Amino acid sequence: MATPQEIRLIRLKNDHSEMVNLRGNIIQWKPIKGDPPYIEAYELTVKVKTIINSMPSYRDEHIISLELSEAYPNSPPLINMKTTPPPYHPNWYSNGNWCYGSWDVSESLGNHVIRMIRTLQFDLDITNPDSPANSDAKDWFVRKRSSNLFPCDSTTLPDPTKSKFTVQPKSKKKFQIE
Repeated sequence: MATPQEIRLIRLKNDHSEMVNLRGNIIQWKPIKGDPPYIEAYELTVKVKTIINSMPSYRDEHIISLELSEAYPNSPPLINMKTTPPPYHPNWYSNGNWCYGSWDVSESLGNHVIRMIRTLQFDLDITNPDSPANSDAKDWFVRKRSSNLFPCDSTTLPDPTKSKFTVQPKSKKKFQIE
């Protein structure tokens, strides 16, 4: 039976594979703590439009820290918006922390990151005003919900389970060396 530390290392390795699949024009990242594939903290640069105040004003690029505590995957990643001001969103605290709702240990890191980015886009399927991290943003969102402001970005996000790289099939030709 695997130890908790061995389970964590397997999870970090699998999470790293998904993070590699996310890299592209929309999402960039660099490791902050740990060496691939065992990364425990990432700095993400995310290029989607989000709302940053009630005017509304928008921002198209965000620097986000993502930390995996020693208790991970039994405890959720800690995600904080480093770019200021933070998103003006019911599910983002005014200190820049993301309120992820509930943590399910089976949710992979790649899917967790995509869910977080969907909140930046104000995806109506996952924006939750019933449990607000920012009550002012929640009240604003509820008043504006039917105003065609949302989603504020409809960029298609990458699938963390699908690699953009293809493996070349082995050649069926046989060469004879003389």
